[in-house]
Amino acid sequence: MRRTLAILAVLAIALFGCTPAATTGAPATPQKTGDFKQAKLDISYSFMSDASVHNPTSKQLLTGALDAMKKEAKSSGGSDDVATPDFSTDTETNLGDFKKFAAAAGALAAKNSQLSADRLAEIGIVGMIQADPDCHTYYLDGKGGVKQSRPEALTGSAPQVPSGGTFLQQQPDEAGLQAKMLDGGIAYLTWHAFEVTGTYRITDAVKAVLDKAIAAGAKAWLFDLRANVGGDPPDVMSGWFLNGESTLKVAVKNGNAGTQSANKDLRLGPAYQLPIAIILNDRGGSSPEVLAAGLKENKRATIVGSKSAGCLGATSSSPLGSDGSQLYVVQQEFVGAITGTKYNNAGIEPDVPASDASAIATATKVLLDKIAGK
Repeated sequence: MRRTLAILAVLAIALFGCTPAATTGAPATPQKTGDFKQAKLDISYSFMSDASVHNPTSKQLLTGALDAMKKEAKSSGGSDDVATPDFSTDTETNLGDFKKFAAAAGALAAKNSQLSADRLAEIGIVGMIQADPDCHTYYLDGKGGVKQSRPEALTGSAPQVPSGGTFLQQQPDEAGLQAKMLDGGIAYLTWHAFEVTGTYRITDAVKAVLDKAIAAGAKAWLFDLRANVGGDPPDVMSGWFLNGESTLKVAVKNGNAGTQSANKDLRLGPAYQLPIAIILNDRGGSSPEVLAAGLKENKRATIVGSKSAGCLGATSSSPLGSDGSQLYVVQQEFVGAITGTKYNNAGIEPDVPASDASAIATATKVLLDKIAGK
């Protein structure tokens, strides 16, 4: 359970405030303190300490926040002349550490009136999350803005439906699903999200295309999942092509939270158990990576392309105030159930490397060789 630092601080004052400290001579001049939206930093620190699967330390989180605030103060023409306290390496919320941080951040705010409290808070939160980077850890500022903990320059491109072959589905649907039957009986499918709405389910849409492909004589599946941003878990699709095997282990802050397995009851019939190739790159991630990793672990699919984004986890969120701001923190990450491979923040390495320009041709050759029994 998250310890709320603000409440503990009030209790501490109530318990010990009645015992006056001994004084000699003139009283010390109180340090001037400025506003930096302390409550938002309090919640952010507590939530990350309690939830993050990476077990970040107090030193890591609070130094990251304060360093970012000091850098912003300096770059805006102000002063960064505030010492960084010596924080502990505790991986749980530490009241003493946060009190030291709050004193330093308040002193910094007092020296930099050019920075609003909201700006300092945002900079501090972003610095904190970037000290514990993960694609599932990010900050929503309440105005529609998103600040990532792991910002990266993407090099991969989105898929381009090949010019040859015959369309199985030409008009993109809600999830961007398009499909073609290519030469040699290779059924090519691509979609940009694992979309689920009140009237639409990506699994239903993909299954309908698979049915068409089987009727048209499909001999292999080619799933082009570049630029797919994820969404609903891909458990149903994994179940189609596996037979109850274990896919991924679930790691949480305090250890292993169990192992995911394919649902044996979802396995499709023999006609659908064809060779599979999946094209990935660093654009997109999450659900497509989970699908690919589970099949790869069981040698049920060949991964073609380049290393994926490495976004294999699950997040939880906490509101940070009445302004609508929210913090999302990675709470789980997935590890290969068979190989023990750590995919989150690392990416899925392709079995057959290929550039974006050559990926479809390379995957097609892989599948044609499998069809031919090579």
